[in-house]
Amino acid sequence: MKRKRLVLGGIVFVIALLIYLLTLAPDLTWSHWGADGGDFVTAALTGRVPHPPGAPVYMLLADVFVRLPWGTPAWRLNLLSAVMGAGTVAGVTATLLRRARGGAALVAGLALACAPLFWSQSLITEVSTTAAFFAVWTLFLAAGPAPGEDSPGRALAAGLVWGLGVAVHPILVFLAPVLGGRWRGKGRGLLVAGFLSGLLPYVLLPLRGTWPQPWADMSSLAGWWDFVSARLYQGYVFGLPWADWPRRALAAATLLARQFTPVGAALALWGGYRLWERERRTAVGMALTVIGVGLYAVGYNTADSLVYFVPFLPLAALWLGEGLAEVAGRGVPAAVWLLLPALSLLWHWPALDLSHDWTARRWLECILAEAPPDAVLVTSQDAHTFTLWYAQAGLGLRPDVSVVDRDLWGEEVSPEEWAAGRPWCYVKTESLVCP
Repeated sequence: MKRKRLVLGGIVFVIALLIYLLTLAPDLTWSHWGADGGDFVTAALTGRVPHPPGAPVYMLLADVFVRLPWGTPAWRLNLLSAVMGAGTVAGVTATLLRRARGGAALVAGLALACAPLFWSQSLITEVSTTAAFFAVWTLFLAAGPAPGEDSPGRALAAGLVWGLGVAVHPILVFLAPVLGGRWRGKGRGLLVAGFLSGLLPYVLLPLRGTWPQPWADMSSLAGWWDFVSARLYQGYVFGLPWADWPRRALAAATLLARQFTPVGAALALWGGYRLWERERRTAVGMALTVIGVGLYAVGYNTADSLVYFVPFLPLAALWLGEGLAEVAGRGVPAAVWLLLPALSLLWHWPALDLSHDWTARRWLECILAEAPPDAVLVTSQDAHTFTLWYAQAGLGLRPDVSVVDRDLWGEEVSPEEWAAGRPWCYVKTESLVCP
């Protein structure tokens, strides 16, 4: 069984990675909700922290990938997302092989690889697929063991991987209902111990760089807590006006239904129901996780909040695998169901392909070409600020220019007053405005 997991997991890993490499963004991109990419690349290059809560485990991986000898710095972190996405797909297949037939596990893994939301995040610099990677391998450890495989150390390992995932993105705390129902007594204690150990990278964040930095001053305990608790963004949590909830909920339901095609969505629901019949505690835990994430993503008051579903799409893929196994057991060959990922691949490729997306790169080159010598550039959008940071730290362009973000400006005087004696300009989407 272990050899089968390795072989089939390796197959889906290679196929997924090939798809992602062919459609990967060649440099920094704003597509697919990628506005934060410049901040992550700059943090990796300069050794500082990115925006709260810091994603310390992701940054450890980014520190390695950003030093690869190929491509631009942004491409290297795009590659990190692709590798983590392919690793997640392999994890789905490996987890399903504990209970489902090989064909169903293979198809479910490929279906996740070609799910448009998951695919989109595998092509850009973001933490979503890295969080998904830790989520699925936590689920792998928590899945019902094959004979002779379970041990107390398994709960400890699952907790450790889960904690490290939360140190990529705190959204993974929503896995608690799934994991809490898996172990009792000593096993649950080991799960918690492993989880707390996995959170230690947050404690080590103050060792990253010198302080203060643009996002916070972690030289004090209060400053550290404000940062790791993401106090800057807490106002967005359930901040969506109630009048907008029906529209956002409908958008979320439509988005999720599209991930595996309508037929695949129906099979996933069927698989979830069959799982509920066999392992009610596991199915209830998964359902509570999905409900919790759904409420959080819908209520979070930003335009890109539905991306929070990405780390939990492996759950839906596991349900899909259960449904495919049920159908295969009734005489429908798994090869027929390869049409699900194949059709998704062909249908979504044109819209998701970023292999020729140089929009952000051309923008930063034009803006910096317009900037007067020794200018202060005043920005008001994250995408503009992070892109200009990347231009200086990653590409070595215009070190004479100072980039000032109004929302991060902590001085008593205005940026314009601070720039007295230096030329200054407002950064707009199309060009600079220099009074």
